[in-house]
Amino acid sequence: MTESGSRWRIIVDQDSCIGSGVCVGDLPHRFRIIDDRSQPVDGEIGADEEVLAAADSCPREAIRVVDVATGEVLAPLD
Repeated sequence: MTESGSRWRIIVDQDSCIGSGVCVGDLPHRFRIIDDRSQPVDGEIGADEEVLAAADSCPREAIRVVDVATGEVLAPLD
């Protein structure tokens, strides 16, 4: 469970991303495709459980979600 006031950073590894568009299809308000690669719409967001699910569903695990305050990687989980 996440704290409501948490801030998260969304990072997409451009070398790993294959531009499948799964994240964009699931969360078009959080991700977009630019030059055949996913990009976060906003680099820093309020806590959003759907973003964790998108990171976990990425076929290349190219999306990383990090807690801004602690640096803890929230997704993808090993």
